[in-house]
Amino acid sequence: MVVFACIVEGMSVTPRPVLWSGIDLEVEDPSWSGAVCQYHRTELVVIAGNLNAVRYREDIFLPHVVPFLQAHPDMTLQHDNATSHTAHSVCDFLQDRNVSVLPWPAKSPVINPIEHIWDLLDRRVRARAIPPKNVRELAGAFVEEWSNISQQELANLVQSMRRRCPAVLNAVGVHTRY
Repeated sequence: MVVFACIVEGMSVTPRPVLWSGIDLEVEDPSWSGAVCQYHRTELVVIAGNLNAVRYREDIFLPHVVPFLQAHPDMTLQHDNATSHTAHSVCDFLQDRNVSVLPWPAKSPVINPIEHIWDLLDRRVRARAIPPKNVRELAGAFVEEWSNISQQELANLVQSMRRRCPAVLNAVGVHTRY
């Protein structure tokens, strides 16, 4: 799960919306060959203004992530090293709730599948015949496009991790196509 901020180029509207959402993968056959997968996603959360540790905990984790984790108790949380994610208050909050967090190295390459979903959303919103004129319309466009992402698109992105992770490890710090 990751936080993403985006605004359509040429817009002079502030504050820019911060968007957050999460996806998870439920695999019925962990062998990956012939696996039956189901993808779950949280709702797309739109936050006006900047995101700090308090807002991350209060506006995202309590109302959205905690219920999602309760419904999927074996889930491991993946978020990047943004300051709002790694603040002591957030780390303590997660530890107090026994949330398993995937270690994420500093300055690591962006291989989280949700980053590619953000790119997909951005391209879809930019391709609209009538572009959003303000932050409210932009946020609405992202929410609408989020709901249009198919299970197959999620599957393709998540399953691409089998290629991306080894490519990043083999590159030993050198650029990859991912």
